[in-house]
Amino acid sequence: MNRFGWVDAWRGARTGACVFALAAACSAAFPQQSLAAQIQTYVIFEVAASSDPNAVAEKLRSTSLGNCLQLVVGQQARDVFVHIACDESGPDSKYLEKAFFDLSRVAGVARATIVALKQGTN
Repeated sequence: MNRFGWVDAWRGARTGACVFALAAACSAAFPQQSLAAQIQTYVIFEVAASSDPNAVAEKLRSTSLGNCLQLVVGQQARDVFVHIACDESGPDSKYLEKAFFDLSRVAGVARATIVALKQGTN
């Protein structure tokens, strides 16, 4: 390796060290938020006989749930299957419970049944 090769290698090492130091300083200055516990559930919403299942599914999809997200995963006859995921931020938070009741009150829903519940972290 000639003299200029060593100079280029030295510059590359110095640049890498500076980038590493800058990244370490930024991560110390801006601590990451702790991961909240996430609760997920699948719910079957039975559509009332007098209601249109497609309209009810769209209402379930478009309902605002605050700290939760919902995804309509399918429909079968008069049933709409929804996946709900909530980030529970504290011991007293009840976002999933509120989301379940908000969705079960959508016009056209006759019955709501929780099928599966999974608790874990992100």
